[in-house]
Amino acid sequence: MDEGHFCDALLGPACGFRLDHLEAVLAAALDGRYIFLTCGDYADGARPAGNFAVLRHDVDALPIRALSVGRLEHQLGILASYFFRVHANEYNAFGFENVAVIRQLAAMGHEIGLHAEPVDLAAATGCDPAGTLVASRAMLEAVADVPVRGVACHNDVTPDNNLDYLTGARARALGFRYEAYDDENLGLFRTATYLTDGHYWRWRSFIGGRRTDDERCLCRHVADGVAPLYVLVHPHVWPRRHFHLVDEAAAMPDGALR
Repeated sequence: MDEGHFCDALLGPACGFRLDHLEAVLAAALDGRYIFLTCGDYADGARPAGNFAVLRHDVDALPIRALSVGRLEHQLGILASYFFRVHANEYNAFGFENVAVIRQLAAMGHEIGLHAEPVDLAAATGCDPAGTLVASRAMLEAVADVPVRGVACHNDVTPDNNLDYLTGARARALGFRYEAYDDENLGLFRTATYLTDGHYWRWRSFIGGRRTDDERCLCRHVADGVAPLYVLVHPHVWPRRHFHLVDEAAAMPDGALR
């Protein structure tokens, strides 16, 4: 491990999946002159000069942690893309508190997208994938009060691959601007260095769409000036104190959702 690295001083000899470390990494990226984009920005053609990173969040569980991450980014002047599930057993996207979370993120300027699982839903329930995708998008738009232009396929613990159904062309046909992994309408997965924390407490990296052996923290890639970056961060694995302390209300100014 590099001597004198900023995360060593912050967390000791190992990088940790805690909110304060994520804040330090994002701040270091800004200090290193990285420009942050949403997926929608990139899909619309934004290509800044110099180093840039496209920042995406798949909200697999605990949406309240998405609000904590979104507030942190907002304070740093960063916009990101937040993709919400609407068929999850883990949370109800349309419950009062979660609607408040979605609307607050949208009000900060973050992009709201659909985290879709059409193959899983069809296999489990027999629902028509196309019809449920269109309905899910409409419902999410109704509560967020912003257009939902992007969709990102969810990868669950089933043998089903939702990407088998939701290709980029089909996403466009169903009214989406892009799917998060498609080559035609976004084109990031195979052209940027893709980093994901999607394997609990272990980073994975992909170059040219192929997984590498590099499991270093995002902070190391930022320190090395790797660009462009396509970064997937799952907010629920970045707690303020401990993974099992799920109430993040203390992170809010008055302890309440608005």
